[in-house]
Amino acid sequence: MNSNYFRIAYAISMASLVIGLLMIFNSGSRGQSAASAELKRQFESMDTDQYNMIYEAGINQFLILGGIFTASGLLTAILVSFVLLIKSKPLPQEELNV
Repeated sequence: MNSNYFRIAYAISMASLVIGLLMIFNSGSRGQSAASAELKRQFESMDTDQYNMIYEAGINQFLILGGIFTASGLLTAILVSFVLLIKSKPLPQEELNV
């Protein structure tokens, strides 16, 4: 395979890794914005337990999605690095017949 394919795969995996980490770190604010949007949709009237449930569900959604992106990016980066390492090994020389 061409080395450009490996570079592209490596770049995509790093982008996926960064996006996943950003989703994990920003999950709290995303959960809060989802709960606030639901509160506005219900005309500023909602039970506290229901608000907390929506808040935690929003956080959990982004934590799970961020974990999936992070894990897939990390796994792809490891596999591409391993393939590049295997390809860079010199082929063993056959014994010389003297």
